[in-house]
Amino acid sequence: MGKRQTRPRQKGKGAVWPGQPAAPQHAGAARTRQPDPMVSPTGSKRTDDTAELLAEIQQVANEAEVVVATGAGTDGVNPDLASAWPLYRALAERQADAMNKLSSQAEALRAEQEEVTASVVRQAEEAAALQERSAALDARTKLLDRRERDLSNREEAAEARFTERRLEAGRELETWLTEQRRTAVTALDTERQDRQARWSEEQRRLADTQTALDQRESELAQRERDLRSARLRLEDEREDITHLKAALKEQQGTRAERFEHEVTSRTGQLLLQMEETRHRMAAVTEGNERLSTRLNEYDAALASLGGMTLEQVVERLTDLRAENSRLLEENAAAPRADARLLEQLQQQVTQLAADNEELVQERGELESALQRDRIAVNERQNYVESNDWLRAANGQLQQLLNEEAAKLRTTAQVGQEGHAFPACSGMDREFGSPQPLDARTPDMPGLVRQMQSVIQQKAGLSYRSSDLRLVLAGMAMSRLHLFQGISGIGKTGLARALAVAFGSDSSAAVVPVQAGWRDPQDLMGYYNSFDRLFYESEFTKALYRAQCPAFKDRPFFIILDEMNLSHPEQYFSGVLSALAIKDRPRLALTTAPVRNPADLIIDGTHIAVPDNVWFIGTANHDETTVGFADKTYDRAFVLELPWQHPDLPETVPAFPEPLGQRGLSRAFDQAQATYSAQADDIIEFLDTHWRGRLAEELRIGWGNRLEKQIKQFAPVVVAAGGSPGEALDHLLATRILPSIRGRYDVHADTFDSLRTDLVDSMTRFDSAHEPVATRRLLDDELRSRGRL
Repeated sequence: MGKRQTRPRQKGKGAVWPGQPAAPQHAGAARTRQPDPMVSPTGSKRTDDTAELLAEIQQVANEAEVVVATGAGTDGVNPDLASAWPLYRALAERQADAMNKLSSQAEALRAEQEEVTASVVRQAEEAAALQERSAALDARTKLLDRRERDLSNREEAAEARFTERRLEAGRELETWLTEQRRTAVTALDTERQDRQARWSEEQRRLADTQTALDQRESELAQRERDLRSARLRLEDEREDITHLKAALKEQQGTRAERFEHEVTSRTGQLLLQMEETRHRMAAVTEGNERLSTRLNEYDAALASLGGMTLEQVVERLTDLRAENSRLLEENAAAPRADARLLEQLQQQVTQLAADNEELVQERGELESALQRDRIAVNERQNYVESNDWLRAANGQLQQLLNEEAAKLRTTAQVGQEGHAFPACSGMDREFGSPQPLDARTPDMPGLVRQMQSVIQQKAGLSYRSSDLRLVLAGMAMSRLHLFQGISGIGKTGLARALAVAFGSDSSAAVVPVQAGWRDPQDLMGYYNSFDRLFYESEFTKALYRAQCPAFKDRPFFIILDEMNLSHPEQYFSGVLSALAIKDRPRLALTTAPVRNPADLIIDGTHIAVPDNVWFIGTANHDETTVGFADKTYDRAFVLELPWQHPDLPETVPAFPEPLGQRGLSRAFDQAQATYSAQADDIIEFLDTHWRGRLAEELRIGWGNRLEKQIKQFAPVVVAAGGSPGEALDHLLATRILPSIRGRYDVHADTFDSLRTDLVDSMTRFDSAHEPVATRRLLDDELRSRGRL
């Protein structure tokens, strides 16, 4: 138990009773014991506990000896000893338990020692094997050295034998190389001259093209000025039309009365003309009867001539004159009776000729009178038809006057009592109550899986998780998305399915873009000051619905279908400018406040662009579309959809409650705070390795906007299960390198070297991701130059 100690007992203080804390010197001694180095951490703890228990037992034993020593000279049993004995027995039992535990620990330590011994034996065996292998390697090294010396000697002998042959072959080779060099120099000079000529021709063509482009630009500028002038003229004409409508309203009453008076007067004149025409028709009829009588007489006279026509009569007269001349010649020898007969016949012929002339003249007069009568009848018929048409026109004009008066009354009533934004005012009543939302902060990988499953179930489209990660990160980076690809691959379907994936199929609106859009009014609508109404477009109604209480706290998507059918930089310019403003962006609808605007129209003139709205433009690239400008690409997230959708297993999605805008924003903020270091690595990689080279070789640069977008985009990609290399690959392929397309001022070798170095550098930056998008972009450019 330890060395026996004897000390006098002091009543009240100085004595250490059982159950009190151990003396400091013993406890310190127990705590200073160090475990065996071979014992595990668990064994060390158990050893400390055992040491404390033994120290406590030793203390109790010492106290018991003190008690026994102090009470040995008294009679009877010491009460302190009687009370300490049960405690001592309890401590003895604890000591027995501790000994059992120590035995168990000793067995465990022996087992561990055996394992360590076995491990040492194995290590010794391995060391012996290594020594054997080292000896074998040494022997092999010596053998290789010997063989190397032999080979060196053989090479020296062979070199001595073939020195002359090499010199001779060298001279021949030098002669051949000289000839080849001369030929190559000649060919290079010829090729250089050809290239110089082609370069001059190309420069001339480029100069002509530049001249044509300048001329075209000046023409376009002139057309723009003409269009601006035409627009001003149209505005003036609109004002004139407004004034004309007002004047028309004042003149409609007097015009109707004057027209009625003119119709009545014209009708009286037509009736008088009809009466005169009736008398003339009677006279014409009487004249026709006389003409018929004379024509009958004429026909009878013609019949008496044997049914001959006037031409035949004239021909007959000519024959008779000839016969008369012949008879005159015979008259000298003929008797006088024949002379008288001849004279009578001549008189008859003369009379018949005179009658014939009178009949021909009278026939012409009758035909002229008949023609005049026909014209008079046609005029009468025309007068009757004109009268009927004027009556019908009068009725139609009266109907139009009534309709215009009704419109004017309706317009006046709407201007006094109605709303200038009727559809938006209806939304105030329909969507005025907030809807329940899921206020949780979504898990990014789970949200990507939910999007993948819902889109497959709702739209029948399958997309890779990497594409949907990029879409989700793009929502954190920009409010404008551009989905590009061939027609029919599901760009609009993906955009609509996003709203379903976030829990609300009503949080999306499709706006078809027209090819003739040139002005923001084509997108937003316009205010008609005459009707006192704002003709709201689908875009304006969707933008207003997104900020109604029922939708303002959930993600909302406005889809511009076929966005590049017209120039977005023209009709979408107001929205692009508003998206660059962070403090309450808004769009102008009218230049002056209107009466009775909708509740959410700001100052009666503007509409806000709320934070929960994303604009998604779908774009095809063919002969019917136009290209996006660089400033549009700089502000947008661009996604090139794959031609073929991957085969994914069918899943049954759980359609969640509508996800709140605040929860989604919190998820973006948490991701950007957690993975900001990965974004900084991407920025450092670009600035350190590629900013200078891209600026020098390709004249490509970027500013603070891209760095800000990287800090917003890359952390969300990583939080959603991606890697920094995936974010870097997408940003290079869509934000930095697209401007190299069609850059024929850069040599193909530059692109080839850039492709190799950039892909290798990106692989070293993140070996977990293969830079597929960047390689595909550079391969397409090299393929267009015939290098692949």
